Amino acid sequence: MSEAGRDRLRVTTGAPWEDLVAYRRAVRVGDQVFVAGTVAVDDAGQPFAPGDAGAQASRCLEIIAQALEKAGSHISHVVRTRLFVIDMSLETQRAVGQAHRKVFADFPPACSMIGVAALAGPDFIIEIEADAVIPPGA
Repeated sequence: MSEAGRDRLRVTTGAPWEDLVAYRRAVRVGDQVFVAGTVAVDDAGQPFAPGDAGAQASRCLEIIAQALEKAGSHISHVVRTRLFVIDMSLETQRAVGQAHRKVFADFPPACSMIGVAALAGPDFIIEIEADAVIPPGA
């Protein structure tokens, strides 16, 4: 679902916390799209693949790609990602990095991987934010 208003297009996934917290999954302003921090949830809103950093990263990126499409953009338009990770072990960094590479190998964005103490729930290992710029004519 998308909402337009005040020169902004707001994209919602219908997750209950979007209304509870008053935010949207993505907001498009002109040719820029800002995707909020995204954790790995399944279609029922439950944690996806608890304990599997790579699977969670892949799921986050799927949700982000869907939000970008709803905003009239594409995953290839992403210019920056921020990866917030609660486990900075080399194993987790590799798993998350491989998931990121699988999506962005042909159009790598600027990227930061940041260790954090906690996320929205104990089953989440990673949260990803993304910013995109839609090229002219796209």
